[in-house]
Amino acid sequence: MFERSSLALLRSLARELRLRHSSSSGSKRILDRPLVRFLLSEYRFNRVTPAQYCRGPDEMAWIADTYMQYLRAQRVCRELSDEHQKQEKTVQQTADMIGFRLPPNNKID
Repeated sequence: MFERSSLALLRSLARELRLRHSSSSGSKRILDRPLVRFLLSEYRFNRVTPAQYCRGPDEMAWIADTYMQYLRAQRVCRELSDEHQKQEKTVQQTADMIGFRLPPNNKID
């Protein structure tokens, strides 16, 4: 039912966390972060079977995938807002960007 393997999800989560924190704290190793240590302990704890506590067979993988998608969406949103909040465009720039031509601006004196 669930397509991604646990290891692939763990790698994706680690990548998103590394991208999220890469600019904030320089060269600190990702394994030294409390969130990553917690994530690894949860993966180790649920290694035997995801149905250990009467959960659905893919619930832990679904939770991990949901969190990874959330982190990725936050990163993309931050990148887009950083890119597009630099300056406000003029009407002429916006028209040029989408392929419209504005009528000539003839002032009557």
